[in-house]
Amino acid sequence: MGLIPDSVIGEIRDRSDIVAVIGQHVQLRKAGQNHKGLCPFHNENTPSFNVNGTKGFFYCFGCQKKGDVFAFVMEYEGKSFVEAAETLAGRIGVEIPKTEEPEDARRKRNERSQLLRVNKLAAEFFREQLCAGHGEAGRSYLADRGIGETVAENFLLGLAPDSWSALTDHFNSKRVPMDLAVTLGLVVKRPNSDGFYDRFRGRLMCPVIMPGGEIAGFSGRRLASGDDEKAGAKYINSPESPVYKKSRLLFGLHRSRDSFRKKKRAVLVEGNFDVVSLHQAGFDETIAPLGTALTGEQVDQLRRLADKVVLMYDGDKAGRAATLKALRVLVAADVDVRIVVLPKGEDPDTLVKELGEKKFGDMIERAQGGIQYFAYEVWGKNTGSDHSQAEVLTEAAGLLTAIRNPTKRDFVVGTLAKALNIDPSVVRRSMSRARNHKPEQKQPQAAPEAPPRPVAPTTPPNVMELALLAILAEYPQLMETAEENSVFSLLTDDRLRDMYCAARQDRSYLSNPSDWPQELSSLIAAQMLAGEYADVKDPEHCLTEAISTYKRKQQRARLAALRREAQIAKRRGDVELERKLVSEILTTRRQVD
Repeated sequence: MGLIPDSVIGEIRDRSDIVAVIGQHVQLRKAGQNHKGLCPFHNENTPSFNVNGTKGFFYCFGCQKKGDVFAFVMEYEGKSFVEAAETLAGRIGVEIPKTEEPEDARRKRNERSQLLRVNKLAAEFFREQLCAGHGEAGRSYLADRGIGETVAENFLLGLAPDSWSALTDHFNSKRVPMDLAVTLGLVVKRPNSDGFYDRFRGRLMCPVIMPGGEIAGFSGRRLASGDDEKAGAKYINSPESPVYKKSRLLFGLHRSRDSFRKKKRAVLVEGNFDVVSLHQAGFDETIAPLGTALTGEQVDQLRRLADKVVLMYDGDKAGRAATLKALRVLVAADVDVRIVVLPKGEDPDTLVKELGEKKFGDMIERAQGGIQYFAYEVWGKNTGSDHSQAEVLTEAAGLLTAIRNPTKRDFVVGTLAKALNIDPSVVRRSMSRARNHKPEQKQPQAAPEAPPRPVAPTTPPNVMELALLAILAEYPQLMETAEENSVFSLLTDDRLRDMYCAARQDRSYLSNPSDWPQELSSLIAAQMLAGEYADVKDPEHCLTEAISTYKRKQQRARLAALRREAQIAKRRGDVELERKLVSEILTTRRQVD
């Protein structure tokens, strides 16, 4: 980039703990020299994302994303190189010297940081108002809900004064451009005159804090009691902006990630103050969506960070409906989901105070499986009439088609059929109709029946990949050699990848066909156990040669693909992309040669 001295870039890279940086977004587990987890860049069920803390790089064997700590921050957080460097430097206390840069680049880079700066100023202002003498109403509200000062500080809770211009005046005193404040939804332009007025008034303010500590937006809870129309809606949230995308954000995530790892779960509730109250009670693995239905983007974050998700929505009709909607999205992503059924009329905030931490925690521990909950709910709704059963099946079909694991789906079909006292074939026909019907709501994850990167049962694996496993089946002591040569990264067939992973734990696995996946045909099994490599004089040399040959083949295929992409980029006139592709072609060609 030329904007940051190479020596400073090197210092940032050397001092940044890539495992800690990535661990803020991905649940990582130690695996030999590396750490492993679910890739944050593509949907997968088996961890193939590796982080090497010693060498300072990451690599995904599934989607081939790779790079250093700068590359991860740029890819995951959508930042430029300079923004990534500034983010990392801020975490480790490295000062980046100021240098000149082109005006256009500076303007683009500064837009996001300016908006975040305005949000930070607003959060500080709201916090000061809550702590000041005239913040008694807000402090009293928090005290009534049992929220202590430590938790209030952790969430940066604040107060928007019951004034039309308090924040506007503050911004003017700080010379904040009002167009930025309008974009963020903090102030509103007066319709019939010059000037602006505060959008949040007389509200307890909950900043939406991103994992890096930046403030994306706000949620304001009305302090006035009753249904006073003059006080406005109970909650007002920030509008969508370049820094506030509610479908991607989770309230409380900045304080919950460590607990996800420790407690191996995330507790998902509906409201912001449910989150704050449960953190106050010690359940700091609690988060919430931002006033909307749970989205696939939010689920993707949770599945990477937590072993399971416990749904704890309100015990009213709306809460039960929201539970079923969230369950469908979680099941579609193959998340281990549990559900706590709250008594009618209760919510997590009130219930934790009534039961106490011990009994409330026991409820979470006893949370029932999501599928079992659904079957029970379906069974409970069924009155036995044909009309009732038809409604039940229509509702159930949407969830069943979201289950991508065939074995799990078969089990659920059987459970539901038994609960409804009907033949499983009736359930399957209902599922078929649901798959052929286009839903009004877009839920792309709920439609596929098969797992990602499906391989048909009759499709034979790549011959060269099969040969690698056949050698290891004959000589299991060569597994260390295979690991050193990254054999797993060469395998493109899910079945062989699963078999290789199992062989890592049990060296005899590859020579025991009774433990193999059922979809492997007898022909493949015969090839694996044919003894083709039994008389090899130097098994290790045989394996390394097979690995080298297959790597060269993959590199040649990659080189051909890069050349095609470069030609397309040239035809489109995309000079920058063509230059990058040519550079990668030269690197790949050197590896092939």
